[in-house]
Amino acid sequence: MALRILRNLLVAAALLVPMAPALAGDGHPTPVPNLTDPAVLDEFMPLALSRLNEDPDFPMLLLGRLGQASPQYLLVIYDARNGKDTWSVREDVAVFYVLFEDGKTVRQVFLDEGFAGKGEPSGSFLAAGPEGVDGLLARLQESHRRSRGVARSGLRI
Repeated sequence: MALRILRNLLVAAALLVPMAPALAGDGHPTPVPNLTDPAVLDEFMPLALSRLNEDPDFPMLLLGRLGQASPQYLLVIYDARNGKDTWSVREDVAVFYVLFEDGKTVRQVFLDEGFAGKGEPSGSFLAAGPEGVDGLLARLQESHRRSRGVARSGLRI
């Protein structure tokens, strides 16, 4: 019985503790490469482009690093609700990052705190390790639904 309680406490702590704010002065979390810097962007090659829930205002970009530095892969989701038919790595705000050590190993994940809470990017990020990916992905999905005016049931709010 005591062992089960201890295990549950450890699981709860693992889910809550890693989600600490990660701040950077230029709008991206500290360990994430600054993709607004052309020299840094030149270190990456686009591998795939998609959209969050097929929403054209939320492009997802998978980048692979040219070389052996870390992270090797970077998934970025942008908030491109900019009133245009186009979006830009340098001008639109990233709201979600996943850093991969290799093709399978997640190192860290980040979700914009303002987007998670109010549907508007803030430049302040919640951070989690590999064990927190599912939790932040669920928050991203819920935040996206709220930002688009769609409740969990699929009804407009």
